[in-house]
Amino acid sequence: MARPNGTGDRNALTEQLGRGLGSFEVVLYASVGLLLVAAGILVLAGTVSGLVRELHRGAGAVDVAVLVLDRVLLALIVGELLYTLRFVVRTHEIAVEPFLYIGLIAVVRRILIVTAQLERGAPAGRALTNILLELGILGLLVPALAGAVFLVSRSRRSPSLSESAVTP
Repeated sequence: MARPNGTGDRNALTEQLGRGLGSFEVVLYASVGLLLVAAGILVLAGTVSGLVRELHRGAGAVDVAVLVLDRVLLALIVGELLYTLRFVVRTHEIAVEPFLYIGLIAVVRRILIVTAQLERGAPAGRALTNILLELGILGLLVPALAGAVFLVSRSRRSPSLSESAVTP
């Protein structure tokens, strides 16, 4: 029996469109995942290369440590992005907490870089004001992001705690 106004055709078209978009989504996520894996490998290779170059050049221990720590934090950001992508593919939900961790790692990484720039030579005038302002804002971002992580993880645990308290 034919449906009035072609609603059967619309439903079939909507279903086909949904399947096509779902397939594209899988291809897109797989591509992003492969690019993140490539980025992670390049970060690790660049870290080893930079470490060897700095040691060969006779750089100071602080410079080598800053380079390694900067690259390790960058690798952690890539790893956290991969984890988030896997979580989204597995659950079909976007979680806030991994992005907060990525932000926290990125802020700590930037603080490290700015502090290392100050170690190499303190600028004067407007440049010093800009660096100090950036450090102040970054310093405020750390507890803000840490507080957001705490609140998100607490809100995720709260429903199960409140349900167990209500149930006799």
